[in-house]
Amino acid sequence: MNMSFRERSFEILHRLRGWSRNLEKIRKVPEGDAVISAEFDPHDPGQPEKEDRLRTLGTFGGVFTPSFLTIIGVIMYLRFGWIVGNAGLYKTLLIVFLANTITFITALSVSSIGSNERMETGGAYFMINRVLGFLPGGAVGIPLYLSQALSIALYILGFAESLANVVPSWNIQVIALVTLGVLSLLALIGAAFMVRIQYIILGLIFLSFISIAAGFRPAFANLEPSYLKGVSFWGVFAVFFPAVTGILSGVSMSGDLKDPGKSIPRGTLAAVTVGFIVYLLVPVMLAFSVARDDLFASSSLVSASRWPLLVTLGVFGATLSSAIGVLLAAPRTMQALGSDGALPRIFSSGLGKTREPILGLFVSVSIALGAIVMGNLNAVAEVLTMFFLTTYGVLNLAAGMEKLVDNPSFRPSISIPWWISFLGAAGCFGVMFLINTPATLIALALVLLVFFLLGIRARNLDPGSPGIWEGFWTGLFFTVSRKLAKARSRSGKNWRPLIQVFAAEIASHAEKISLAALLTRHSGALAIYAVRNPHSSQSREELEHELASFSGTLHHRNIFTTMVETGNLFDGILIASQAAAFAGGAYNTVMLGFPSGTKQDRDYAGLLMGLSSLDKNILLFKRGTIPWHSSSDPIIVWWGGQEQNVRLMLFLAHLVQRNSAQHKRIRLGTIVSSEEDMSAAEARLASTLQELRMQGEIFIVSNPEKRQLCDVIEENSRESSLVLLGMAKPREETLGTYLPGLRTIAGNLQNLLFVLSNIPEQEYE
Repeated sequence: MNMSFRERSFEILHRLRGWSRNLEKIRKVPEGDAVISAEFDPHDPGQPEKEDRLRTLGTFGGVFTPSFLTIIGVIMYLRFGWIVGNAGLYKTLLIVFLANTITFITALSVSSIGSNERMETGGAYFMINRVLGFLPGGAVGIPLYLSQALSIALYILGFAESLANVVPSWNIQVIALVTLGVLSLLALIGAAFMVRIQYIILGLIFLSFISIAAGFRPAFANLEPSYLKGVSFWGVFAVFFPAVTGILSGVSMSGDLKDPGKSIPRGTLAAVTVGFIVYLLVPVMLAFSVARDDLFASSSLVSASRWPLLVTLGVFGATLSSAIGVLLAAPRTMQALGSDGALPRIFSSGLGKTREPILGLFVSVSIALGAIVMGNLNAVAEVLTMFFLTTYGVLNLAAGMEKLVDNPSFRPSISIPWWISFLGAAGCFGVMFLINTPATLIALALVLLVFFLLGIRARNLDPGSPGIWEGFWTGLFFTVSRKLAKARSRSGKNWRPLIQVFAAEIASHAEKISLAALLTRHSGALAIYAVRNPHSSQSREELEHELASFSGTLHHRNIFTTMVETGNLFDGILIASQAAAFAGGAYNTVMLGFPSGTKQDRDYAGLLMGLSSLDKNILLFKRGTIPWHSSSDPIIVWWGGQEQNVRLMLFLAHLVQRNSAQHKRIRLGTIVSSEEDMSAAEARLASTLQELRMQGEIFIVSNPEKRQLCDVIEENSRESSLVLLGMAKPREETLGTYLPGLRTIAGNLQNLLFVLSNIPEQEYE
């Protein structure tokens, strides 16, 4: 609705007033107690705005009445006699108990979710969407909406057929069209008015109950079953079960309830309980008051009552109340689907303070009109029932998963064990197959199709919260972490590289990070830490964006990124390396860049010694002028005599070889002081490769002249894409000479990776 000039002016002045208050707060410098304020300012735009939808309905009118009237429907009035005639009283009571058990569990699940979520419009769809997320919510919500829209036609045709039985000269289709038109006009007035009409219908149904009770006379005893040909217990169960699937009518009014968190649990559970009592008493009346042969007639309950006209009016009321229930529910479900983007946003619009979904009503009535004109809907009726039951089952799954993942934010007023909700879900899906297996498969196929189509649409949307899945995966992660922590061993058979990379500048360390990503791509995890000095000119947001952009280019599924702010680079790395954990254990390897300057050699060596004391493997990468990955030359591993180092180096070389786009041979070499030692050294290297089950070339370099090791290594490493060298553990007395010694060995080598294995008793296999 368009605002008047006066209203628009007032709104602008109000906003200007709020902005001026904000400017005053910005100009003031907080001093002392002014830093903390507990005073509420109603004019502060920072306060959350109240919802613009006017809620008018309470528990009785908004939840109990529509739910109860949908539960007490046509099946009770026209089919209950047939059910008792086939199953007998004992089996009928068993059917009533089983069906209501499933419904009661679903009501508990609905109450659990409804008492935890801040309910908006959309009812069952809203619950599923907020718990399971956008895709599951839309996949169930869109078929649910279509079912509700088509159910309008089903219930109105049921009313028309009932009225035509009383006045045979009237045309069923004409009655249905006139009824749809009248109800649509009444629905335009609003939900509150339609609920008042349901009060009248509730009164008619109550009078019909009086007539049924007054007609009780214990003249017969239809206690045992007497099935007609082709009818079985589960066939009778399938006929009865849709009678107890009416609780969604009340839940669908969630956006119009004053206090949905209280009204939905109270109204839903009350409707199910009262409905259960009715369904226990009515078959007793029929079993003792009507002869077996007369039970199979659809008019058996009408004939057995004291005043048949009241029961006939009850039949009219039951069909009309069901039609009114879905006529209110369908537009609101469409409105919620539009608000979330599952349907075009235009459908989220509403009229007036109560935000009546006029556009949704128009579309829903149009669908119902087309269905009425087409005529008989029996062919799709059972598929529609499957959609309702699918919604029931998914609601149970949602409530059970919320409880199972133990999310701290799930604090419902009504809490039930997860296994009860799962039992209700199993009952719903089981009943679906019992009722009609082909219809069930069609319904599930349509749900999956909608899920797939929404997945395509969601690429261009912001679907909001992922729902419970974040909590589910978090809970699963905790469970797996506990199991892994208990099973963790030093066995190299299950060793994986869990590498932490620290980089003060992302761009200058890109090659080092890329190598770490290659080492962990298929069988490990990589944590990239962007280390930032608090006084840096680059803001935290800029560095986070740069880190996220770069990590996205690595095409790695197990990359985790974070920020470390520290005034001292070495202290920050040491603290972060031991604070981070992965799946119940620590990261096992730290990868750093090889320092080019000499100014902080002692501090850098101290950092390496600290990492060694934490049992961290250490990798120092020195990049060359030509990127290591651009060459197909072999990977050369130099063995200096430490068994642990060479095993880890070969393991890393194997990962580079396996994950590289270009095939790179592995060459394992060592240096001996005389030719006599060459055969023994060759046998030792061959044995190591055999133990590790690796293919590689072995070469032995004899150095009888005692030339500098750096010269020998450089001379024999010219044809290489990457060189791996072992390091000794730094000690307190070697801190001053440790980095200069590594620089001497590195010499002019290009693309060099120093490796230090620091995990005691780790067997790399």
